[in-house]
Amino acid sequence: MSYTLQEDLENNINNIKMDFNNTFDLSIREIKFGINKKMKLNVVFLGGLVDTDYLQNSVILRIMDTLNIDKPLINKEFINNVANSILSAASIKITNSYQDVLDAIIQGKTVLVFDGFLEVIIADTAKWKERALEESSGERTPNGMVFGFSENAQTNINVLRGMVKSEQFYVQKMNFGSVAKTDVYLLFLHDTVDNGILKEVRKRLEKVDVKYIMQGRVVQEIVDGKQTLFPLTLNSERPDVIASGILEGRVILMVDGNPQVMIFPSMFTDFLQAPDDYTTNYGRFSIRIIRLFAFLTTIFLSGIYVALDKYGGDRLSKKVYESLVTKNELLPTIWEVIILIILFRVVIDACNRIPKNLVILIALIGPILIGETAITANLIHPVGLIIVGLTFITGTLFGNSGLTAAFSTLRFIIIILAYYFGYLGIIIGATLILMHMISLKSVGVPYLSPLIPFRVKEIKDSLYRGKLEKLVNSKHGYPDENN
Repeated sequence: MSYTLQEDLENNINNIKMDFNNTFDLSIREIKFGINKKMKLNVVFLGGLVDTDYLQNSVILRIMDTLNIDKPLINKEFINNVANSILSAASIKITNSYQDVLDAIIQGKTVLVFDGFLEVIIADTAKWKERALEESSGERTPNGMVFGFSENAQTNINVLRGMVKSEQFYVQKMNFGSVAKTDVYLLFLHDTVDNGILKEVRKRLEKVDVKYIMQGRVVQEIVDGKQTLFPLTLNSERPDVIASGILEGRVILMVDGNPQVMIFPSMFTDFLQAPDDYTTNYGRFSIRIIRLFAFLTTIFLSGIYVALDKYGGDRLSKKVYESLVTKNELLPTIWEVIILIILFRVVIDACNRIPKNLVILIALIGPILIGETAITANLIHPVGLIIVGLTFITGTLFGNSGLTAAFSTLRFIIIILAYYFGYLGIIIGATLILMHMISLKSVGVPYLSPLIPFRVKEIKDSLYRGKLEKLVNSKHGYPDENN
């Protein structure tokens, strides 16, 4: 709704509150001045975006020390006198435009609204909190933004406000914990957010009853509801990913002390996307299909190899069979695959936990131990090592997306089914996985949307990336059961 500035101070402040949807970080300081303290003004700003020391010294103290008058002269002379002779802020603007007021507050400036005047004063007191420009270690991309969120929620909100400059950007603050309280924030764009999803997220947050919150995963599991191997929430520490989610009408959940921020709803196709998909034309029609193929490969390739060993001996020539599967190795193929997977997992886990200066040692010992020595000792087949290596390489595409738990567990399930039932077992396993994924919902939204149910308008940003102009101007819709 569009308002205009009025002479009544209370009406102006109420309108500003309504436009900012009573967001918690909208700060309003009332000052009374004049000999009998009958005159009033309100100092309006967004907490965390202004330099409070500068605001105190250049604006508030100057007004309280100088404005010692009973009545102003005429409106324009009084406002001009305050702006040009009293305030010591470096940049001052006088305006009677209500939209200028909203824009100034969003940009971290301070607005002085006087009772009985149509004009307001805008003082530039902005001081955006920023962390050092450190590359996001968990979500690296060759193009686009390079820095990630910090552990301070207010700093992260300020970063997002610098990217989503709209008065519709709403922040709701809550806190949970009976022993130690932790601040949790809901962020969304008021006129764009899917109200059904927002209502469902708030409803699930009401169920949070914990002593303390050290990790956002505690809240995430409660909001997700259903326990499953597949991640129902996309976590990201990149501001550009979160800002895109806000502009697409999604709900953002931020836990103070955690750089990982949650996006609701999150569908399976979201995990096939990467931030640099939107900064280059390279692979816009193919890269997500390749990632989907990699996801299937990391789950099924080892199982197919095991099935080939047990059920392909009669169908392949001896020479081909020995070249591809086994040639009197000491370990059966299924144990080759399982042991190699465990060893790869141990090496990766070790690299994540040991000091960085020792990673190179693991990188040297690993190939010698797993590769050269094991093959020379006739413990494993070279092709088996290649198969497991490809399985892990394709899995690294999703290492930080939350899908690791899903494909790591499903990989073993498919191997066991392949060993006992052959290719039929793989088909049965794939069917059960698909049926399970169809049954999943992220805060009421089908997990495989927009593929199942098929929604043609949303396909342009799922398995391929459509034209950026159309993506930016289109309104995303979610087939949720909450509306």
